Amino acid sequence: MPRRLDTDFEQLIFEHRAYLEPHLTVTEVARRLHSNKTYVSRLVNESYGMSFPDLINSLRIRYAREYLAAHPGARQHEVAARCGFSSAAFFNQVFKHHTGHTPSRHSPAPTLRHSPAPTGESPETV
Repeated sequence: MPRRLDTDFEQLIFEHRAYLEPHLTVTEVARRLHSNKTYVSRLVNESYGMSFPDLINSLRIRYAREYLAAHPGARQHEVAARCGFSSAAFFNQVFKHHTGHTPSRHSPAPTLRHSPAPTGESPETV
């Protein structure tokens, strides 16, 4: 694979978060990178060990988990839209495939709770 295509792909997908666009396709990515879908598809398969749709969906689910942790009361359709899914039903299906449970059963990462500081010590020094 040409090094430039690899770098441009990473910049578009990861830095510019193109994976959050609802109708992103390998053809659209190839167009933006002035390449063709065969090269882009091969790049994804060789570099990430998965198909283009699988890569995009895995990035969207990772973002969804972060979003749910930051917005625990968010509704499923809101999370789906923010994460680039065109429907809440498809988001639910993909989320369950990647995590083993539905978004409504997702619990955010536990937060670190501080125990009361011993007398005379501030929480910063504990």
